[in-house]
Amino acid sequence: MVLPPRRMGRGFKTLREVPCKLLAENLRLNIHQRKTFTGWDLPEGTNLVIAVSFGLFVPPRILTSAKYGGLNVHPSLLPDLRGPAPIHHAILKGYDYTGISLQTLDHRIFDHGTILSQTSRPGISIPPGCTVQELTSLLAPIGAQMLIQGLRDGVYVPPRQNTGWIAEELSDEQLVHAPKVTKADGHIKWTKWTGDDIVRRVRVLGSVWTHAVNKKGDKKRLIFQDAETISSKDIGNHGAKVRLLEDTGVVLETLIWDQGDGSCAIRTLDDSVIRVKKIKEEGKSQRDAMAGLRGYLADD
Repeated sequence: MVLPPRRMGRGFKTLREVPCKLLAENLRLNIHQRKTFTGWDLPEGTNLVIAVSFGLFVPPRILTSAKYGGLNVHPSLLPDLRGPAPIHHAILKGYDYTGISLQTLDHRIFDHGTILSQTSRPGISIPPGCTVQELTSLLAPIGAQMLIQGLRDGVYVPPRQNTGWIAEELSDEQLVHAPKVTKADGHIKWTKWTGDDIVRRVRVLGSVWTHAVNKKGDKKRLIFQDAETISSKDIGNHGAKVRLLEDTGVVLETLIWDQGDGSCAIRTLDDSVIRVKKIKEEGKSQRDAMAGLRGYLADD
């Protein structure tokens, strides 16, 4: 069973099929393409349900109709990072390690099944500076192999043993939830985020944004298309003032420095410095950061 194709890209004009549907077509397997489970039953003789990055909650009536219930591969060390975006949040939180968990499908709630297999301590090292796509590409074949090995070993056959280990090391308060990430999560919180926080958001979302007040007193949205942390020794002595808006609407006066190559340096909450090369001003094309900010520099 697969979900219908989703519209992607600019203007949502491109239909993207689920990859496993394309594989199923090549293997000439029967395909059930549906938006919901309503009015649909498992084909006769199905004894195990496997859901990976599926997007729908598998209802109890489907799970109970399969002899061995259901399995799911989740890209985190459960119960940490439960939710639809564990890879995104592993990067956002600055984790050094993550992992894969093979779990049963719970009848009531996502990501609360019995952990049948899990990456061993300390986990899989997250490469420095990696993006969501890069980490996904690293974890996907490892997860596929864990699923295959679990099927060969029959870990889904009762009595099932919980093999998860991370729960022994983290309290409930330390466990992180991993909800869906949206563009709204890229709205910079200047009084809360460190330089590393901003850089991680760019790695996850592709860009971050803020509002600024220009010389005319107008509030405009500025999109930072990139960001990297640099040494404060690289910013020079004389900065210019820019008025940025917190998400609460509070106006903050911030110093920026022209880096001489079109990029700008901005000091952040923790006294670290980020360099931004490209900025897109609301209603305009992307430009070098300093060119994009020129109309926002306060006159001394």
